[in-house]
Amino acid sequence: MNYFIVGDIHGCYNTLKKILKNWNPKEEQLMFVGDYINKGKHSKEVVQLVRKLQSEYSNTVCIKGNHEYQMSKYIFQNTPNHQMKENYKYTIEHYDLRHKFLSDAKWMRNLPMYYENDAIYVSHAGVNFLGFRKFHNESMWSVLRFRGKLKKMKKLQVIGHTPTEIGKPIYLKQYNTLNIDAGAGNHDAMAAVVINKNGKLIRTYVEKVMKNDY
Repeated sequence: MNYFIVGDIHGCYNTLKKILKNWNPKEEQLMFVGDYINKGKHSKEVVQLVRKLQSEYSNTVCIKGNHEYQMSKYIFQNTPNHQMKENYKYTIEHYDLRHKFLSDAKWMRNLPMYYENDAIYVSHAGVNFLGFRKFHNESMWSVLRFRGKLKKMKKLQVIGHTPTEIGKPIYLKQYNTLNIDAGAGNHDAMAAVVINKNGKLIRTYVEKVMKNDY
């Protein structure tokens, strides 16, 4: 089975629905690299759609992004409001994760930080070249946050987190890494890729973020 992997979403529900029209559930395992929430206006709808798909297709893989980590920390460890970035504000005000949608907050908290098999390694930001503190949530070296020189693996790394400068996925040959964050959080584009069972890129899909998502 091939892999259909979706890049950073950032509350862009309508764009997500559009890009998912390219997914073939019978032939492709669905995966997400994280950052479902914030920046765009429809974080709740995105999370509920992703959770619905995860329920209907049990092999769906949902990776934790730094935005899910920070939001669940805000909910469960009572991070002061002034310590939350501006781009969390709309979600905090319009998505009642403390009460009505607490189960969504628990889902965010419990997401895995990576997925790997013999062909691919999927995480939000990628494994740093030293493999240093890669699973330490608060570290800038972690797979939630790292930006910099990546570890080159024999298997293909697939990541998001750092928007590509060209608004579409880019293969970083020196790291054997595919960055699929096309900049949805910047109201640019959302991307998805199809990877075959041997870790080779087959197809790329890019959708410009729709205006009704921001």
